[in-house]
Amino acid sequence: MKGTQRLFVPEGSDFNLVGDVQVDSSKVEFKFDEKLMFRIPFTPVVSLTGKVILTRDASNGLITSYREYWDQDVGTVLRTAKF
Repeated sequence: MKGTQRLFVPEGSDFNLVGDVQVDSSKVEFKFDEKLMFRIPFTPVVSLTGKVILTRDASNGLITSYREYWDQDVGTVLRTAKF
């Protein structure tokens, strides 16, 4: 998380869950909509949507992997930048 803290400005970023969080013994899945303010000159803000899948260990329920999928490609996200 330290890398994320160094890359983004929390006060200018926003994260929202979209819909319900789906949970079963093998995974946790949710959709999101977020705005990210970069900690670089001019502090650009980009918008993106997507989903996260957290895979769980069936024997103990612990999260074993994190995978994030964006609905847009990187170029499209960068073109949403507002300064």
